Amino acid sequence: MLVVDTLEDDESLPHLFQKFYRVDNSDRRRIGGTGLGLSIVDEIIKSHGGDVTVVSNYGHGSTFTMTLPRVTLKEVGLNNEGQSRKLSHEIMVIEDDINLAELLKYELMDSGFHVSYFKSGRKAFQKLKASPPDAIVLDILLEEGEMDGWAILRELKGSADLNEIPVFVSTALDEREKGISLGAKDYLVKPYKPSQLSKVIMHTLLSNGKQGQILIPQAFHGENKG
Repeated sequence: MLVVDTLEDDESLPHLFQKFYRVDNSDRRRIGGTGLGLSIVDEIIKSHGGDVTVVSNYGHGSTFTMTLPRVTLKEVGLNNEGQSRKLSHEIMVIEDDINLAELLKYELMDSGFHVSYFKSGRKAFQKLKASPPDAIVLDILLEEGEMDGWAILRELKGSADLNEIPVFVSTALDEREKGISLGAKDYLVKPYKPSQLSKVIMHTLLSNGKQGQILIPQAFHGENKG
């Protein structure tokens, strides 16, 4: 959420979509978050060929405008017979930001993956022990008091049954060297294009020989049941 009362002039507007930018960083302002929200929105909109702009009137409010190109049926993942194609890969997303998690979930689903989502690191780890996924998208900074991403990564790579699962770190922490040394397959620093995540997961699974079964429904009615 943007607190518009601090926008006393237009100097801050050009910087609102910059990574980690805040209008006011003084100690008097105790605002949570990492300052990535608007930069992630900007990356996602641009990755779909669109644009996002903002107009702000101090004391009255701000208007964010998003424009996107029209999508045709040819672009929504249909094959030559107008049928949808899905891969039988199971991807687990562990992310405490529900809005970002939803964006990643639908990006991965659009790429043909089956996706489960967990906000709690502890619950996610219990689930993956019982039913291991084909790949994991892992945030590092989970909710306070939760099992964080580093702990999950260490537990996974220390387990004889789970250490082969490829882990793709998705985080605001720029600690790639640490993530790779702990066994992450790839390390993506927010904000990044959601399509980038789909591509690296697909490339890894296909390289590992996990091509999965292609499921082709008998008919496609143009509904998104995800």
